Amino acid sequence: MRRMIVLVTALALLGGNAVAQKTRSLNVGDAVINYELTGRGRTVVFIHGWTHNKSVWDDQVPVFSKRYRVLRYDSPGFGSSTGFADASAEPLDLLILLEALRIDHAYFVGHSRGGGIALRFAAAYPEKVDGLVLYGATPPADFPSPPEVGQLFGSLPGVAKQFGLDSVWKLLMTTEIAWAPPGRTDVSERLRKLWASYSGKDLLDPHPESGKVPLPNIARLSSLRMPTLVIIGDHEMPFIAAAADTFAHRIPNVKKVVIPNAGHAAHFAQPTTFNGALLDFFNDVDRTKKDVERKKKR
Repeated sequence: MRRMIVLVTALALLGGNAVAQKTRSLNVGDAVINYELTGRGRTVVFIHGWTHNKSVWDDQVPVFSKRYRVLRYDSPGFGSSTGFADASAEPLDLLILLEALRIDHAYFVGHSRGGGIALRFAAAYPEKVDGLVLYGATPPADFPSPPEVGQLFGSLPGVAKQFGLDSVWKLLMTTEIAWAPPGRTDVSERLRKLWASYSGKDLLDPHPESGKVPLPNIARLSSLRMPTLVIIGDHEMPFIAAAADTFAHRIPNVKKVVIPNAGHAAHFAQPTTFNGALLDFFNDVDRTKKDVERKKKR
């Protein structure tokens, strides 16, 4: 029933030229997803992190839409999308969105929590993934989390309910989460503006994960065959940096890039270097694919 509702909606959406459309929304059954689709060519899907929305990719869309069709969206429960945050259900929502837009395969770029979404999607639907970018990504399911990390994030719903979202922000900014090198007040200000648009619904009215699409464990990483880029800033917090090393050692067809003078918000702090790393990766994948296709024709 859910899929039927979406397909009917898709027909209405695709009555015109989907590539030329800007901000749109799609009912995926449990939520209405707000998204933007720009440019032409092979599709690149950008998935934002926790508390953020699709505007975090403002430095990427103008660059990538010159050569690719770029899809970015607000995750359910964030930005202008409705519904509740459920990292295990979002890959299904993303699949429905792609089907509605008639996108059979794409590159997927996921940041932080969005990296976990991209990883879940890649493990569940590998045939749809041309290339996977795990950027400051959520670690695998059985990755050993430091006790202080679990304690910090476990405390946030209580802090939000008792003291408000501003207190959550202050708590996060006083931890070891290194968003950018010291002195980058421009990055801090941009993050602060993003925080101001965060509803906090996942903290104030949390819902348990449905478990629909599980996060792969460490052993499962070796089964991922798609080209993968692991990318972090050199000021990334140790927990995420260690997870990036695990991805780089366990995923077979992988490349790792460290962005200098950047942290968990490398795409803010060093957008030119970040964009260049992604473009190089996509170019390599495109080139390899063309070489394989040429050999098949011989």
